[in-house]
Amino acid sequence: MTQQFTALVCMMVCFFGCSTLDEIEQPTDAKNASALAEFYDFTWKGVVETDYCFRATSAIDQQLLYTVGQLNGHNSVGRLDQVRVLDHTATETTDGCRIEYQATMPVAWADKQDKNPESFTFILPRNVGWRALDTFVEKYTSTCLKPGATDVDSGVFWYYYRPERSSCQPTADDVIELTATLGPNANATEGMYPEYDKVWEDETLNVVAIFGKAVEDSVGYDSGINAFWTFVDKIEVQLGDAVTSSDVFGEDAASSVVIHATLDDGRKVNVNVFMIKSVSAASSEFWDQYEALTPTADYIVYNGHSGLGQNVKKLARRGSWQTGQYVIVFMNGCDTYAYIDSALADAHAAVNDDDPEGTKYLDIVANAMPSYVSSTAAATMAILNGLLSYDAPLTYEEILKDIDAYEVALVTGEHDNEYRP
Repeated sequence: MTQQFTALVCMMVCFFGCSTLDEIEQPTDAKNASALAEFYDFTWKGVVETDYCFRATSAIDQQLLYTVGQLNGHNSVGRLDQVRVLDHTATETTDGCRIEYQATMPVAWADKQDKNPESFTFILPRNVGWRALDTFVEKYTSTCLKPGATDVDSGVFWYYYRPERSSCQPTADDVIELTATLGPNANATEGMYPEYDKVWEDETLNVVAIFGKAVEDSVGYDSGINAFWTFVDKIEVQLGDAVTSSDVFGEDAASSVVIHATLDDGRKVNVNVFMIKSVSAASSEFWDQYEALTPTADYIVYNGHSGLGQNVKKLARRGSWQTGQYVIVFMNGCDTYAYIDSALADAHAAVNDDDPEGTKYLDIVANAMPSYVSSTAAATMAILNGLLSYDAPLTYEEILKDIDAYEVALVTGEHDNEYRP
């Protein structure tokens, strides 16, 4: 089901947030693995009201945005582009339109207090009409949001929505409770490895690491810039005497570092690290360099604001992909599992005749929760260290354990990986 989202802006800078996204429907069932999350299919019968019956599924989309905030309250999130509306009926009323529907959604579940739920009750806005949502926000901003969320309007309220807070007591006229039954997700995997043989078949590991600023227009200190330099320090320490060159270009707010190393056994490591304001504000010079590096990249990571999906979407639609080149792409922003779509898979399928799903040469690492700026350098190193461990290969679960547990990191698309130690 195609999701149509309103343009939104993330208000908090303590973590990398998310933004607008017109989701592309995922043509295949993505497979998933995580060190912390379990994967379930949530199935429920729902009701939503809106102003008009025209494009009824858009009202369903709007209502389901609020599942992001509620599930985040349980360290979890659903895959919005894989919501399937199995059936729906729209009935005109004196006040607008009433839509009844049945839907299912895959969810990455990581609630430590309720590890094996059998059901879950969504508490969602009953009416998603334009004026109704504004009224909803006005009534419940002070009681139904994540602590610390301020200056929130109807465009972003859903992200911070926490209806299970004790202070949140919405009336039956304003919300509807929808009980979802949970079943195991048939697409979950366990014990899968990155394609080490494909990564190292040319005896070289090529890494592209991108860091965005925490505050795009900040002047002087910025935690995103600090994370950039922290990663540069970490990779130089990790490679040690193997480093043959380390060159810095530009200034803090728009700089890059290129590191070359030759390991003891002759294998080479090339790391290109970029500091940008944001994906949306990236320069043409950055995109030229990025497009030139992607055909041979083995590991690409973006650390920055999801922009409620906008930045994830834009980056996924850039890059030049080479036939037979396997790559791991780590979208390390906020709730990126909710925002990834089929764009990268489609692009890989287009250049690989033996890969109609677009996942044979592509694994995507995402997260179910926010990515804190202070942990992005370590998260970037976790996967890099995993790939450097070719003498003692690690499963994805083992690699993802080294990423901040709060993020609930997971991988999708690894179901067809063939490598075994």
